[in-house]
Amino acid sequence: MWYARQRELKMRKWALVLNLCMVSCVDYGVTRSQRLDAWTQPERDDPVDILWVLDNSASMSEEHASLLDHAAAFTDTLASAELEFRLGVVVTDPADLGDQKGDTMNESTAGLTDSFRAAVTDAGVHGSREEAGFEAAAAGASSLVYPDFARENANLEVIVYSDEDDQTDIDVADFLGELELTRPGMVAHVNAIVGDEPAGCASPLAAADPGTKYIAAKTASGGVRESICGNDIDAMLERVANQAIGLNTTFLLTDLPLLNTLVVKIDDAEIPRRDEDGWRYDGRLNALVFAGWAIPRPGAKVTASYFNWTGGALPDTGFAEE
Repeated sequence: MWYARQRELKMRKWALVLNLCMVSCVDYGVTRSQRLDAWTQPERDDPVDILWVLDNSASMSEEHASLLDHAAAFTDTLASAELEFRLGVVVTDPADLGDQKGDTMNESTAGLTDSFRAAVTDAGVHGSREEAGFEAAAAGASSLVYPDFARENANLEVIVYSDEDDQTDIDVADFLGELELTRPGMVAHVNAIVGDEPAGCASPLAAADPGTKYIAAKTASGGVRESICGNDIDAMLERVANQAIGLNTTFLLTDLPLLNTLVVKIDDAEIPRRDEDGWRYDGRLNALVFAGWAIPRPGAKVTASYFNWTGGALPDTGFAEE
């Protein structure tokens, strides 16, 4: 009798262990499968007008100096593209809304970097603290105000560079409506190099209040945002330039990848995983981010082959956020 009882208890114990194992296997089981994602870098066939709106108030001394020091990162990226563009600079001082700084530049401008620097220098840092960024952008985008720069048949990329928000009473929707009127049927993006939300930012190179209205205009128009307090100015200006010439640098993956299985190619040429002139994985976006000479040119085919895991908790298989 005693032996029968012990045997029954042992069978129940093993049944419980088996059930737990089955539940565990269901909850934490994984299935490995292979994925192939593919994209084509779009081509920007239409000409583009690139308008810098520079805050020229006295608090921008350090930020202007930084832009002058790193201007080549922006202009060299522009010059590398086979694109018809015009480049102009206006300022946020309400007294200077009818005054474009420097010359209108284009893809044929000799010494593009020097010409851009001359325009930034001409802008100066002696303007009003009542920054009228929205008004400056709307005026600069108008062919009635700047006929040698603005074209109704060109796309528009506005780049705001400011350590304070727009101080006018113009709301975001009305501002974007004004830009659209200057470009009937064309694309108009607002890109914001401004202070971070919600409280602004500070670094050895810059200090800024939050650029709330500019960031809202960026979001609504589909532009890009960069922190004016960022430390890697070259990378920031390259990203903004790539936006201006219509190049995607970020490509979203379909599934979560095992990083040690990712093979990334551009037109069948394998691209190395590295921060400079290569690609990196952004775990927050689940995306590939290209930099430098590895950024796909217009019309290029980009592919990513990898293994992914589906099911439950992942074992230590190489997946990691960066």
